[in-house]
Amino acid sequence: MVRRIFAMFASGSSPQAIAIKLNSEGVAGPRRRPWGPSTIYGNWRRGTGILNNELYVGRLVWNRQRFVKDPTTGRRIAQPNLSGQWVVQEVPALRIVPQELWEAVKRRQQGTRREIAASRSGGVRPERARRPAYLLSGLLRCGACGGGFAMISASHYGCSNARNRGICDNRLIIRRDRLEEAVLAGLKTHLMRPEMVKEFVAEYQRSLNRHAATLAASRLSVERDLARTRQDMILCGSP
Repeated sequence: MVRRIFAMFASGSSPQAIAIKLNSEGVAGPRRRPWGPSTIYGNWRRGTGILNNELYVGRLVWNRQRFVKDPTTGRRIAQPNLSGQWVVQEVPALRIVPQELWEAVKRRQQGTRREIAASRSGGVRPERARRPAYLLSGLLRCGACGGGFAMISASHYGCSNARNRGICDNRLIIRRDRLEEAVLAGLKTHLMRPEMVKEFVAEYQRSLNRHAATLAASRLSVERDLARTRQDMILCGSP
């Protein structure tokens, strides 16, 4: 299946078309989930995605990225390491993709990146260009499958599962401006009722309390880390 995906991409099929084809055939994706374009194309800088996995050509790479903790959210964030920090081990027994096919895929990927860079001012990467940028981005769900409803053109929303994976029959689309107008009109009409305003105030207060509790816990954790560091410095004889 991996070789087939490489061959389809090298012959001109897009990651979206490949995902739809595999889902239509009932081929299970990683972790038994449906295929999506990102599963196939991934991020070439981080080595993610089927088409960027060097293990398929008998090369095992460690330390490609590191994880740091965001002091504000407490979440781990992946950051790429310089190529000089990578640890590469050749494992030829694990190769399953011929070198010629791998190189054909890499050539097409490079050509695609050049085309995207030339068509976008500032050379914005395609993964960055897909970030939410509108009022309702990330909040809409398809009424048929429950998947995300996302921008499928410059002006219309549509079901992501139908467009990118082919696992939903809902091909309906809606203009972004009309949808936003309808949602805002509904909020003005229904959320200004006294009982709704009361609930909003109560939820806002609960949110403030949760935020304050999180900050207090974070501060306590930082203070413990600072005290531990100072103690370590004293034991090491540092001033």
